[in-house]
Amino acid sequence: MGQLCGAAVMTATSVVSYIGAVPIVSDIVSRITSFLALEADLLDDWRLEDWFELFEPGGRYIVAPLQRHAESAPEQALCLILDDYDRLRARVRHFAGASTWMEQPRSRTRRLMSNLRLLAPPTEEIVVRVNFVVYQFRNHESWEFIGSARYRLVTHEAEFRIRERFVHLDHESISKQRRISIII
Repeated sequence: MGQLCGAAVMTATSVVSYIGAVPIVSDIVSRITSFLALEADLLDDWRLEDWFELFEPGGRYIVAPLQRHAESAPEQALCLILDDYDRLRARVRHFAGASTWMEQPRSRTRRLMSNLRLLAPPTEEIVVRVNFVVYQFRNHESWEFIGSARYRLVTHEAEFRIRERFVHLDHESISKQRRISIII
């Protein structure tokens, strides 16, 4: 069933932008955009084990409650998904296995992401927000998941690792979708 979760927000970037008085260089925005495009491709190609490798040990995957308790900490609100690193590994193995009845036949997905924003000046942890639409297709039906995701990223050998992926769905209910049987 549900588990507990939380959220945050700040501003935008272009070639060189400013958050307060701190300049943000477009190179980091370009690198983050490429990283998030890679993540989307791995999920759409159902390469879940490779996607899991994008997380740092101790990373978390959270899907917030539909009521959007923006100020609530993860431990103070009922989340749709609140996976620590070990639970996320189990989820990936479950979805990757042939025993996932909700995904027989497996869904096809397509992800569109836009409006990438740095939420704080980049430090050892980079916090970004991106809007998304995930289209899911299976058995001649389709569903859309629309929302935003906040990422807490850390650098790892000139690449990024996900420390936290916090998803907010804009839906008032997911009754049309009936269930979440994919990684959003």
